[in-house]
Amino acid sequence: MSDKFKLLAKQLTTQPAKMNHEGQELVEVSVPVSTAAAIYERVRNTLDYQEEHLLRRNAILRIVKRYLSESENLHDVGPDLIKELVWAKYFPGQEIPMQLGEDLNPILSKYTPLFKAADGMGERREAVYQWILDVLATEIEYTVAPNQGEEALVAYMYDEIKQRSDWDPGLKITEEQRDLTLFIAVHKALVKSNHAILRYRVLTLYYPKWVGAADEKLVEQLALHLGEIYLAVERQIFSPLTDRVSKLLRRKAGIFRVLGEALITLQKTESGSKAKGNNGEKKSGVDWADPEVIDSAVAQSLALRTKEFRVRLRRTVVRTVLFMFLTKMILAILFELPYDLLLHQGEIILYPLGINILFPPLLLALIGLTVGVPEKKNTQVYQEVVRALAVKADHAALHLRIRTNHRSSLKKVFDAIYGVLFVAIYAGIAIGLHLANFNVVSIAFFLFFLSLVTFFGIRIRYSVKDIVAKDVRSGLFGTIFDILLIPIVRAGSWLSAKVSKINIFIYFFDFIIEAPLKVAIEFIEGWIAFVRNKKEEI
Repeated sequence: MSDKFKLLAKQLTTQPAKMNHEGQELVEVSVPVSTAAAIYERVRNTLDYQEEHLLRRNAILRIVKRYLSESENLHDVGPDLIKELVWAKYFPGQEIPMQLGEDLNPILSKYTPLFKAADGMGERREAVYQWILDVLATEIEYTVAPNQGEEALVAYMYDEIKQRSDWDPGLKITEEQRDLTLFIAVHKALVKSNHAILRYRVLTLYYPKWVGAADEKLVEQLALHLGEIYLAVERQIFSPLTDRVSKLLRRKAGIFRVLGEALITLQKTESGSKAKGNNGEKKSGVDWADPEVIDSAVAQSLALRTKEFRVRLRRTVVRTVLFMFLTKMILAILFELPYDLLLHQGEIILYPLGINILFPPLLLALIGLTVGVPEKKNTQVYQEVVRALAVKADHAALHLRIRTNHRSSLKKVFDAIYGVLFVAIYAGIAIGLHLANFNVVSIAFFLFFLSLVTFFGIRIRYSVKDIVAKDVRSGLFGTIFDILLIPIVRAGSWLSAKVSKINIFIYFFDFIIEAPLKVAIEFIEGWIAFVRNKKEEI
């Protein structure tokens, strides 16, 4: 028990070898320039609803995409890319050598043949082009900010869950397919990898030597078979089975995160004890085989993660509320207000407009900020599960059962009932709004934002699964509420996917503001450097 936990703890606390900065030129930016770039990133990210751990990778993607619009060759843009990331404070408090940018050039260069190969793919060209961008951006982030501990925890969870998995023979998939499905699902559940990151992870499983500066033969091979590789990776990532397994693993992933943090705490305690022993003081050490020691570390880590969850939850709600409020304000000014003036001959009916502006963010705040966590009971479950992991025992919270989805003979009847319920709910809300003097445009916007807000709110609310091991069953009223809410949430999910593709505000920032802003920042940075040099000559 203790040996395996100690090994994982060492892997989690092992930091990548630090570059020797001595004698190397560091990326230097002025405070005004960095502040301007960081403020831009914050404003832009507020308008683009994304998970926080994806922001740097998304910034890399935008930068690379802008470089490609200016030139098809990426072989020498590494230093500029690093400089832009430093400007926007994506490396807070770190000294970054210019050499890191030079080290990125071979990685960037190997993707040029892939982009050229994508140009000849006809209708699939845009999809494959975006696929390559996703893989490239992810590899760059993994290069500039490697996380060996994260990968070690993924490997550990994959190994433990694999041993406790029960796959229905009716699924009719090979053992290799099961392993790949489980690996992708663990990545999605444990470290919240999105499709872009998974594309890189699956590609490097197929081609391990692609990481870093790949040789010319491998680059040619990928370029030649790019279409087949693209389809194989996408088929695996977007498999309904992969999605189903990742959802089953969400609560289990929270246990492994807490376990990882508990082991890091114990490893640091042991390292501190050894350091004291070297100074001649009495060593206390850590008894890795003592269940009480593990229980205590798990309780501390879970308490800290619960606290961080609440902070992150509030921050996410605030970001999403701001996104909704700003979007709703702009749409109200552009559409609702002019229509109201036209319909009522210059008169504005204030309360429908006010409700439409204030209701969505207030509803979102109410849904998101009323999440509860049963801390005492949850801590006991976490401790039980970690003890089971320690002695290689099974536990209900660790056992993964994947069954074949059997089509119900009543599916058509259920679909018809769902359709009627969907129409009835939206028609009922629309009629109520009409009776309250809402015009057609106001009703349409209210239903649109009600769907989006409910979806975002429920998704935020469901994030409690990341730290709660067992679900709380709904009572009678909760079940009725869920039934009435499902059509609205499903509509919001569909709208969210469509809206993210036509986010005019993000388009405005990325194509109208960002490029001129970065040119201005580079000019100011150059001018400040010029003045500094002149000052040193005095």
